[in-house]
Amino acid sequence: MKIKYIIILFILPLQKVTASSLTDFINIAVDNNLSLKSAKKDYEATQFNADIHRSKFLPSLSLNADTVWNENKEFQRTDQHLVNDYNSNSYSLSLSQNIFNLNDIYAITSTQINIDISQIQTIKTEQNVIKQAATQYFEFLKNSSQIKATDTELESSIARFNQMERNIQLGNTAKSEIYEVIAQRENIKNRLLTLKKEKKIILNNISNILQIQATPSFDLNKLATFPQISKSRESFLKKTMFSLNTNILISKKALKQSKQKIKETKSTFSPTLTGDINYRKDHTNNPSSNSPPDFGVSESIVYSLNLNLPLSAGGRDLYTLKKNNIEFEKSHVDLIKSGEDSLQAFNNHIANINDYSRSLESYKLIIKANYASYNGIKKAHRLGTRTITDLLSAESKLFNSIRDYESARYNYIIEMININEVIGLLNMHYIKSIMHDMVPMSDNLSSSPIPLHLIK
Repeated sequence: MKIKYIIILFILPLQKVTASSLTDFINIAVDNNLSLKSAKKDYEATQFNADIHRSKFLPSLSLNADTVWNENKEFQRTDQHLVNDYNSNSYSLSLSQNIFNLNDIYAITSTQINIDISQIQTIKTEQNVIKQAATQYFEFLKNSSQIKATDTELESSIARFNQMERNIQLGNTAKSEIYEVIAQRENIKNRLLTLKKEKKIILNNISNILQIQATPSFDLNKLATFPQISKSRESFLKKTMFSLNTNILISKKALKQSKQKIKETKSTFSPTLTGDINYRKDHTNNPSSNSPPDFGVSESIVYSLNLNLPLSAGGRDLYTLKKNNIEFEKSHVDLIKSGEDSLQAFNNHIANINDYSRSLESYKLIIKANYASYNGIKKAHRLGTRTITDLLSAESKLFNSIRDYESARYNYIIEMININEVIGLLNMHYIKSIMHDMVPMSDNLSSSPIPLHLIK
């Protein structure tokens, strides 16, 4: 039955979603992602550790009861055999209270640090899920823009091939000129097949992150701007990163935890004090008993105060202390490394963002120049003053520059998402700010892959 359930689980298709804005994607990912669900459950379970450790400061109460049936026979040569059957009962109630244990006191603080680490880990996982979902969203849009440009380029190449075939049949064009057109057409076909394969992979990634099938339906506004990050802004974001970066926060907590473990280990050399109250009642109906009490019933109440001073445990506690001191030093190194790694990632993202911003300005001029060059060479080719090689080269340059431009636009947003995760600011508020520059795909300014607004 269990195997049948698992098979059905894998056969059933994922639920489809039609509304697919960026905020829809992120909300669904946060609700459905399995890694995030696991992190939240881990945090929820870790919170109980505080109650578990607090319970050591509360008294413990236990009740014990037992009954024993006794059958005794004594075999004698001269006298009659003796038979003695009777029942014995006992009841006891114990109350124990830890009065002083330094190790338990330190353990409470240590447990709270673990809870804080688990909470930060959950925040880190959520930010990572947001990054994955948002990144795949824009990877899909980037891929779609590449497919759109390549589709148009292929249509142009096929139309040119058909026209050239007719010209060859009419004897207006040399047969040798068609081979360059064929080579270009096949290269474009292969590129298109690769892009469509990548699209399937992106959609599979989206399904895995969201646990449902969804397709982006919003795109970047053609007039969206991509400014560089100024030095003053960079300085502010860097300071924010050292305060909010989840890896740094976890490393800080881990360092604090290592220090707390040293205190816990040292506390094992401290005395402990416990108090106990025990009440016990015994009853036996043994008729042959000659010892008091006469009624076979006895009661006792014992009050005890126990002071324990550990002297030696074979050096175990001493070696544990030395080990924890080394782990404290390691945690300090890990904190430094975490800060340096985060700073390196931050600087890399800043460099990429500013580079994409500058390159976008260049691509605008390149597209404008390539568009004018392509139209001029196309006219010259019709007049016979330019070769087919010149025309094919001009067309390739135009569409390559369009693809580069579109890639830079989406890569800029992806880098902005990445840097906000490094800083620790990747949340729904930031996602909504991105949506301000997005429009439904049906509302695009132009259906042409060529950004005509840049050419005017």
